[in-house]
Order: sequence, then structure tokens, then C-alpha cells
Amino acid sequence: MQNIFIPTRKQSEYLLNANARWNFKIGAVRSGKSYVDVMQVIPERIITLAGETGLNVILGVTRETIERNVLQPMRERYTGAVVGMINSRNVAKICGQDVYCLGAEKVTQVSKIQGSSIKYCYGDEIAKWHPDVFAMLQSRLDKPYSRFDGSCNPEHPSHWLKQFIDREDINSYIQKYTIVDNPFLPESFVEAIQNEYRGTVYEKRYIYGEWALAEGLIFPMYEDAIVDAIPEWQEDEPRRYALSIDYGTMNAFAALLWEYHAGVWYASRGFYYSGRETGVQKTDEEYSQALDLMLADILEYYDGLAIREKLETIIDPSAASFIALLNRRGKYKVRKADNAVLDGIRETATAMSTGKIKISGKIKEWRDEAGGYVWDDSEGEERPVKVNDHYMDATRYFVKTKRVTMPRATIRPMFY
Repeated sequence: MQNIFIPTRKQSEYLLNANARWNFKIGAVRSGKSYVDVMQVIPERIITLAGETGLNVILGVTRETIERNVLQPMRERYTGAVVGMINSRNVAKICGQDVYCLGAEKVTQVSKIQGSSIKYCYGDEIAKWHPDVFAMLQSRLDKPYSRFDGSCNPEHPSHWLKQFIDREDINSYIQKYTIVDNPFLPESFVEAIQNEYRGTVYEKRYIYGEWALAEGLIFPMYEDAIVDAIPEWQEDEPRRYALSIDYGTMNAFAALLWEYHAGVWYASRGFYYSGRETGVQKTDEEYSQALDLMLADILEYYDGLAIREKLETIIDPSAASFIALLNRRGKYKVRKADNAVLDGIRETATAMSTGKIKISGKIKEWRDEAGGYVWDDSEGEERPVKVNDHYMDATRYFVKTKRVTMPRATIRPMFY
């Protein structure tokens, strides 16, 4: 068990005032909003309501995120004897009580609690839930003593959660956190994370805790990511390459070759072809031959190696026919890209801001695309304008799938 938990001023306010049916902490990353929950709020609520009728529930994006964000930190403080593992019934024993731990990304994941009264629910990363899950929860939190605690980072101002917390007819307590609300964060860390998001919508959301509209350029720092020259390979330097592809037939086909030098991934070569612009559509076989030609020296470097050791090739997951062709030909180690768009955009912005990726200035179409890659300002779902974004998608696939922006060095749980 860890030492005594000493809350910050902001956390103390929450412990004193969060007595409503709906209690939210919304704001910046690493501001301490989740830490107070795992250290005190969740176990206290569960113990207080132990004799009452109804279910205890923890909802997160997935079971895995619940384990990582909630249960493991609790276990580090209270030990595994107090905070158990999630079993095959999606139940963990916490403070002697059964607690359902369910993903809220899809409605089907929470079918186990439909029709049941909930006495206590904790919500992790609420803004990433499927809205129908939250709607279901509203009808299940139906006892006079039912309570909800939850935390998240803010999203866009028209988000369904923002609409809920703005209602005047709900019994709620809402706290806003900025990054300065955690006095235990090292100054160097705060400066580094501010630099990561500076000039983007994520600065407003993840540093200042605001429900900010995504507008204008998605990557305003793109010019800083462009370089005139790619480093030369040193004689004793191990060579690391990767290829990322946004596949298109009538839409454009875009591929980027990446080289790894001293902690930085450089896009050193690009291949771009638009059947719509030329009026001539290429076949999968023609695209594969074009890649072979562009990468002749790279493929020679991998020649004779087992398939698992060949050039890692990250491809648009919808390109089923092209993936099948490359797998048959055996020259590339194919990997389907992680196509989480908004997370991928955020991680790509971070990779550019922190200098983890650089782009050769010779790939002219990349610069042209980045300069016109903007947020869709129409109402509804937050997304980029889907015009001339093929190199942008290939870049996003690479950053997200390769996890270029790896988690920062571990910081003690106080800094959640």
C-alpha cells in the first residue's frame, strides 16, 4: 500500500463538493483529475453504498483501458487483495464488492447491465464513449442514492457530453481542470507537453481544458517538419526502413518510404499517382511494380531475408486486394494500418511538434497537401476535409501504427 494520499487544492474541492448524482472532472491531461478517483473516490463510494440495492459499474472505452487507467493504479495503492482482476464475467472484486467493468465504445459491450439498477458508476474517458451507452446509463442510475463520478479530456463544443453537462435540469457537479492544477508536475514536463500541442486545437483542450472547436489548419507546424536533406547512413549504423501507403484506384495512391536516424523517422521518398487527375486507372499489379521500381535498392537490402524481416509496409486497412497481392508476392512484410483518425491526427501533430518525424522537401505533394489539410467546420462529427489528403493519411497511418509518439517516461500516479 502506498503512502497517505494528500490531495491537491483542486482535488480537495472535488472531495468536498462532489455530492450530486452526476459528478464530472473535465480538463487537461496530467492535471490530477483521475488520480483522486482511483486513490479515494471510487473505493469510498463502493464502501458507502455496500448495503444498498443495485450494481457497481466501471465503464471505460475498453476493458483494457479500465485495467490500465483505473484498476492497476488502485491495485498499486490498495494491493491485489483489495482490487481484483477482471474475470470472465467482466466482474472485478473491489473492496469486497462485485464491480462490473465494461467497455463503452460500443453499445453491445454493455448489454450485461441493461435493465439493471446501478447504484454507483465510475466513468473513464467518458467523451470517447458511444453516446447510446451514456443514454442507457441515465435510465439505469435510478436509485435515490445512485451516484456517478467520471473524468475526461474535452472535445469539440457540440459534443454530446458537453450538451449533457450544460443542461440545467440535471443534478450535477462539474469541475474544470487545467494543467497548472497539478502542482506536482515537473516544470520541464509541463513545458514539453505545451510544446507538443502549441498552435493546435489540442493545446486548448489538453492544456487549458477547454471545449474547443477544431478549425483551420490541422498541422500548422508542418513547415517545421520539412527538411532539405536526409541524413546519410553511417558505416556502423543499423538500417531501419518502413513504408506507409494510402491506397486508391480512382482516388490517389500515395506511398512514403521512412528511414530511422538518431531517434527521428524521415520520409525520404514518395510515390504519388492519381487516376482521377490522369484519367487512367492503374491496377494493383501496376502499383506494386511502381513500388518495386522506386524501392529497388531497399528491396535488394532485404533480399534473402525471411518475410518477417522484410520491409515493414503499413497499408490502408481497406485495401484488401492490394494487401492480398503484396502478401502473395512476398517482397513486403504487410501490416494493416491503425485507422483511428482523430487519435492518429493528434499523435501526428505531436510527432511533428516534437521533431520525431521529418519530411523530405523533395516530396512536393506532401507540402501541398499539408498546407491545405484543414478541419471540416460543418456541424456534426469532428473530422478533416477529405480532399487531397492522401499523403496526410499515409503519414497518419505510419505514426499511429508504429507508435512513433511512444508514451512518455513513467511519471508517478500523482501526475494522472
